[in-house]
Amino acid sequence: MQLPVRSLLLMSIFLLFLSAKAEAQKIYIDSLESTLAQTSLPKEDKVFILCKLARANFEKNLPLSFKEANEALHIGSSMPDGRGKALAFATLIHLYIRQKDIRQAYISRDSALYYANRTTDRITKGFVWFRSGWLDMVNDENDKAVSKLLKALNFYNGQQADEYESIVYHYLASFYGYGNDPVKQSKYARLCYASAVKSNQADMLNTAYYTLGQSYFDRFKSDTLHRSLLDTALAFNKKALTLSKRQEGRVLVQSNTAAVALNTANTYFQYFPRAYRDSAEKYIDIAIQIATRTNLQEVLLNCYGMRSEYDLRDGNYDAAEKILLTGLSSIEGSVIKMPVTKARIFLALSHIAEKKGDRGAALNYLKSYIQFNKEAFDEEKIGTIQKIDAQYQSEKKEQEIAQLQQQAAFNKKRNIFYIILGAAGIAVLLSLLSSYNYQLKASIRKQELVDKEKGEAELRAQLKEAEAIRLQTEQALLQERQERLQKELLAGSLQIEEKNELLELLSGKVTAQSHLSVDEQIKRIVNQQKRMDKDFEGHKTDFFEVNPAFFERLQQKANNTLTRLDLKYCSYILMGMSNKEISIRLSIEPKSIRMARYRIKQKFDLDKDESLDNFIRLQE
Repeated sequence: MQLPVRSLLLMSIFLLFLSAKAEAQKIYIDSLESTLAQTSLPKEDKVFILCKLARANFEKNLPLSFKEANEALHIGSSMPDGRGKALAFATLIHLYIRQKDIRQAYISRDSALYYANRTTDRITKGFVWFRSGWLDMVNDENDKAVSKLLKALNFYNGQQADEYESIVYHYLASFYGYGNDPVKQSKYARLCYASAVKSNQADMLNTAYYTLGQSYFDRFKSDTLHRSLLDTALAFNKKALTLSKRQEGRVLVQSNTAAVALNTANTYFQYFPRAYRDSAEKYIDIAIQIATRTNLQEVLLNCYGMRSEYDLRDGNYDAAEKILLTGLSSIEGSVIKMPVTKARIFLALSHIAEKKGDRGAALNYLKSYIQFNKEAFDEEKIGTIQKIDAQYQSEKKEQEIAQLQQQAAFNKKRNIFYIILGAAGIAVLLSLLSSYNYQLKASIRKQELVDKEKGEAELRAQLKEAEAIRLQTEQALLQERQERLQKELLAGSLQIEEKNELLELLSGKVTAQSHLSVDEQIKRIVNQQKRMDKDFEGHKTDFFEVNPAFFERLQQKANNTLTRLDLKYCSYILMGMSNKEISIRLSIEPKSIRMARYRIKQKFDLDKDESLDNFIRLQE
């Protein structure tokens, strides 16, 4: 026999701060009580610690947990906002469910939500919505639960509440388990683990390992041919058990560890050969130790039930019967009734006795089964009635509150509307009375002004249009004149340089071949020619001032590598002169001009097919 995974989830996962050992819990509780005894402790911290103590003590001493939660509620009443009461009522939800008082659990839920709306603390709001979703989960209202858990996550977002986020992701993963939606189950299981790692809490990491293991196990049950999924599930379960053993003083949720151990044993029982019984027994022993220490009676009975199943497989009926009876005797005197589990145990005992041929014992066991089955039915019926009544009362209150809020909002809007309407009516009446005598004159004057302004506007538009055309024409003429002057200045400067070079060359040749009087005459001609061209030098300077950007752009394009001769070639090209014309003016071979053009193209980094003439004209 095995405990259903869902029962273990409802019973164990959210019991934060349970004891790993009796001594570990004692140290933990003593630490909280020592902190609580500080006189300078703020009220917010007192409420928080009392709620933690209530969650830590509820399994061993439920009345003490109620006392601590109510004390937190009393302190929260003196706080300016609803944070303290919201935390206390949210804690009472869990305690009343433990007490099986569903009606009071719903009343506490309504109060927690009411006071959560009166605080701005997002973590408190998230905790209340988480508890509300947890209550819906207990009552199998999964759709409501999922919606509320997602709302809780929205409040936790950006608050560094990794511990709370991890447990919420755990429950979301469980909702999509059992083959319902493996993709979402795997997604939330990974998020549960990521948040647990960031929280740096062993409890959360232990739960995260369990969640990941369960996600892989559910996927395996849908496809049992992939044994690797089962191996991965077992690996995560064993990580959880190893962590629980290594961090005995930090892992307080031992009921979770017991569930992991029992599920691991059940995996060996269901999916491994008979030879693996020793492995199953190992994890059964771990589960029994934890269940005995933490009073987890259902886990304890299921451990004995699994051992009994092994003996039934081997036909050892006496041993199987003895194990089940031992399990029943181990929970005698327990305040927890567990009629469903006990009914299953007695039904199993009846089948064993029947196989042994002991019809009398089988009949007696069957009677016990019927008795506990009836108790379970009655308990479920009472619980259902209580749940329906609690839900009805809760929904009734919600509807009443919603109606009151709607009515109050409507009254407020109606009053504001009446005030605005009255003020507007008075203002309109005064306006009409004050403007009636001037309305006709103002209308006539306004029309005259409009007509006048319209005529003036048309006239201004015509003037602007004419002015724009004139300016555009003048600008075009100026641009044309400037371009023509630039080219004329460029031609003049080049002409001066050519004459100077020609005269100096002539002077040198005559000096070398003629007598003195001729030389002096030629020099006189040269000097006279230079004086005549002196004025052109001013024009050359003017050219650089008028269009200095032309040569600067050429140097920039060539990375300042152009020589004076290169600039002269560029000037001739800009003037549209051919290679032959340039060679005649410079008295050099056309081949030299072509080489110079090739060299200049390289300096400008132009491709073979690109035109040097077009490139230079674009720089003008």
